[in-house]
Amino acid sequence: MNTLKIRLIKELIDREGGYVNDPTDRGGETMYGITKAVARDFGYTGEMQDMPYQTAFLIQDQRYWSPLKLSKVSVLSESLAEQLFDFAVHSGVSTSAKALQKVLNVLNKCQSLYPDLVVDGIPGSRTISALTDYAAVRKNRGLDVLAEAIRGQRISFCIDIAANDESQEKYQFGWLDRIVNL
Repeated sequence: MNTLKIRLIKELIDREGGYVNDPTDRGGETMYGITKAVARDFGYTGEMQDMPYQTAFLIQDQRYWSPLKLSKVSVLSESLAEQLFDFAVHSGVSTSAKALQKVLNVLNKCQSLYPDLVVDGIPGSRTISALTDYAAVRKNRGLDVLAEAIRGQRISFCIDIAANDESQEKYQFGWLDRIVNL
C-alpha cells in the first residue's frame, strides 16, 4: 500500500474524529466518518462506537479511495486526490466523481484536449485518461487549478444542501471550514 494513500486515509480519519450520533445529521450515527449504513454494507455488525480503527481504515480505502482510482490520481496530483477523497467521504463517491468529470469537461478546450466525458459518477478508464491528457498539457499549474475547481464544486454542493434544507445550516460553517482549510 503506498505511503501517500496511508497518510491521506489516516489524516481523513483524524479529521472525521470518533463517534457521533447527532439526530439532525443526515448521515446519522457515524464512527471515524463511516455511517452506520456504510458500515453494515461493508459487513461490520458491531456497535458503531466500538468500530475498530483498522475496520474504518479498510472501509475508507475500499469504499472511497479505490473506486475513485485515487492511487492513479495521486501520481499526478496529491492535492487533487485529497480533495476528491475528502469529497467522496463527505458527500459520496458518485458526487465526487461527477464533479471531476464536469470540471474536466469544461477544461478540455472544446474537446481539443480530449473528448467530453459522460458525467455519470463512475470514474473509469476514460476519466483517468482525460485527467492524464489534461495533466500532460496543463502540467502542475493546471492540476492546481483543477484541484481548486473541485474545491469550488464542493463548496457549492454544501451550500446547496443548506439552501434546500434549513436544518442543515447548523453544519455549514464546519463543512466550509473543512473544505477551505483542507
